[in-house]
Amino acid sequence: MDDTLLIVDDTPENIGVLFDCLTNQHFRILVAENGMNALEIAENKCPDLILLDIMMPGIDGFETCRQLKSKKQTKDIPVIFMTALSDTSNKIKGLQLGAVDYVTKPFQQHEVLARINTHLKIHHLQKKLQVQNEQLIKLNQEKNEFLGIAAHDIKNPLVAIQSAAELIEIDYEIMSKTDILKRATNISNATRQLFTLIDNLLDINAIESGESKISLALIDILPIMQSLVMIYSRRAKDKKITIHLQASETQYFAFVDENTLMQVLDNLISNAVKYSPYGKQVDIRVSQHDKCTRCEIKDEGAGISVSEQNKLFHKFSKLTPRPTGGEHSTGLGLFIVKKLVDAMNGKVWCESEEGKGTIFFVEFGVDGFTQTETH
Repeated sequence: MDDTLLIVDDTPENIGVLFDCLTNQHFRILVAENGMNALEIAENKCPDLILLDIMMPGIDGFETCRQLKSKKQTKDIPVIFMTALSDTSNKIKGLQLGAVDYVTKPFQQHEVLARINTHLKIHHLQKKLQVQNEQLIKLNQEKNEFLGIAAHDIKNPLVAIQSAAELIEIDYEIMSKTDILKRATNISNATRQLFTLIDNLLDINAIESGESKISLALIDILPIMQSLVMIYSRRAKDKKITIHLQASETQYFAFVDENTLMQVLDNLISNAVKYSPYGKQVDIRVSQHDKCTRCEIKDEGAGISVSEQNKLFHKFSKLTPRPTGGEHSTGLGLFIVKKLVDAMNGKVWCESEEGKGTIFFVEFGVDGFTQTETH
């Protein structure tokens, strides 16, 4: 895109010389004949560079520059003074007011172009650096928040492990086998909770560093779903929850990474069981729609409010619905699911109504191309 220059000069002859010189270089040219007009144009059009005459009626170039540098919208626009003044003190004054350079009248076209191009390049590099700095600040804030929450979630199971171990260490001679077994179970559960959190953190690190190894291929996903349903049906018995799989076809192909897909579906089915009340049902359906294969996982839990649905796939999302059997939630699972589904060119979304349960949908193409339909 061509750069925009603002020429500020009260002498038409000077404007004409510069206009002819600069338009041949593919710049877009704006013109102001006095300081007030220049301030208005600069604020509305935000040119990439300003060529500013010093000696003008009304407010002169020095005052115009001072006002430009005092306003947030125009303070970063580079200003090159145009002057017939040879007095060094005037040049120093202009630089102290925030100008980046000056050119002396009568103009030498090659010098003017060289100075303009140099300062435009510097200006664009500074803007790029500013954007990068803002991104780094944001990433650093996210990192600090991430570490704070992760440390808190790690501390809880460690406290449980330490307490149970200390109790056994101190009282093992007077404890019954049942009490010892209970404390050992607490240690085992807390350890499992820690491993889950660590696995999630490693997954996030691999995803965000670009080290996640995903190899897409056209595979039948039904056996994966059937295997997971069998595993979670046994686990769901403790809460008297039944899992029902509906699949009218014998094969459902999708362009995915097999291990990554298993991780995604495992997380979604686990959540459905985790957030379902005792004695309810989890319904899973596999279907095909317009060159894509879709999996639906529906629970009969408390549902998710519209406002919280917008936070579902964020890091460490702690939502109002809680696990119904004392299970642990890191708040990382759905964030990982979203990242992994995106990496496989798929889509994941949720439909829910408070008091009426939640349905998670995950959808993948069958031809290796990203689906463009939105939900």
